[in-house]
Amino acid sequence: MTDGQQEVQHGKTPWMLWWSLVAGFAAWGTDLGLSYMLEQHSCSTGHHYVLHVISALCFAIAISGVFAGFLSMRTLPENVSEEGGKPFDRAHFQALLGMAFSFSFAIVIIAGSVPRWILSPCD
Repeated sequence: MTDGQQEVQHGKTPWMLWWSLVAGFAAWGTDLGLSYMLEQHSCSTGHHYVLHVISALCFAIAISGVFAGFLSMRTLPENVSEEGGKPFDRAHFQALLGMAFSFSFAIVIIAGSVPRWILSPCD
């Protein structure tokens, strides 16, 4: 039995499951905050690429949550049911939810970066 399975069995959530649940939101919040904070800097210096680099890095962070959820789900036993009730069933649901959250926030990061490609930060 792997360490993740032992943690789930004892009622603790493995760190990769936690990461899959929070990675997308943390990446989106970081993208939004840093982009607003550095918009004036990129306009005054003419370094517009800074905003694109921030979005690319935050997108990668959000996608890492998808992979963390997928890897966590692969470490769980095959006989999980959709009914719930057992710790492995709940961990399976958390992995699916984490992948969905992270993927959704990755799409939100892309949607937020499209105007940065089209419009100038100096407008």
